[in-house]
Amino acid sequence: MEQKWNFSFFNNIFKLEITFLIDLVAIAGFFTYTESLKDTIFLIPLLVSGSLASMASGVFNNIYDTDIDSKMERVSKRRKVVYRNKSKMIILLIVLFAASMIVGFSYLNYVSVIYIIAGFLSYAFLYTVVLKRRTDLNIVFGGIAGSFPALAGSAAISGTVTPAAIFIAVLVFVWTPTHFWSLAIKYKDDYSSANIPMLPAVKGIAITRKYILINSIFLAIVTIIPFVYSRIGLNLIYGIASVPLALWILIPSYYYFRRKGEAKEYRKLFSYTNGYLTIALILIIISTFTILK
Repeated sequence: MEQKWNFSFFNNIFKLEITFLIDLVAIAGFFTYTESLKDTIFLIPLLVSGSLASMASGVFNNIYDTDIDSKMERVSKRRKVVYRNKSKMIILLIVLFAASMIVGFSYLNYVSVIYIIAGFLSYAFLYTVVLKRRTDLNIVFGGIAGSFPALAGSAAISGTVTPAAIFIAVLVFVWTPTHFWSLAIKYKDDYSSANIPMLPAVKGIAITRKYILINSIFLAIVTIIPFVYSRIGLNLIYGIASVPLALWILIPSYYYFRRKGEAKEYRKLFSYTNGYLTIALILIIISTFTILK
């Protein structure tokens, strides 16, 4: 059956959902530094450069993983297209990354571009090449890739990394295991078939549920840090909202831990984690936006 070149296909090839979250992290980091509405012009090259680098890392991941994608039902159709057009995908990878660097070095502070490069390398090489096939802690350490956009956003204008941007980076890093393990539980059999040591495939669902709850408790604690430590630079808009936000992630994690439901139900927890991060980042953007200070 021929692959349809629709949004779902392009989303799989370029990992557009990841790119969207990365852009939102970068925007949140950006507004922790900006002092004038005039500065928002820098958002354009920041998002263009960051998005292109993110998509390039996604393409690299697809190229590198063609050997295991055929064993995973979820991505088998994507694998066929990538494998048949491997040379074109390599060219696409080079073009995307080169365009990202041209835009970045032309319009952004070089420190910001270094963080964009670090984000690309940490996903493409640290996670995909080094960690993914070697350890069940792959997503824990590989999750650092999602932290760099916050630093890149903060540094976009002058190279300054704010305490609030560092907080965002830590928040995303701690959020990643709860987020990805929830999805990995549903696709446990896929990872087992491909011999990928994702936590549910190696330790089992019961242990993974426990780790998700432990990580979610830690994430909830990190979430409310600005509420008790004002020097981070987020005002009461985020501070007050951080408590119910922490409960947003903690209650579902505990519910699914206690319920011990079927693996497919963890897709719902995965959706909760997406909503959590999206709302957290929007609150941070509102909290740091100059007009509201």
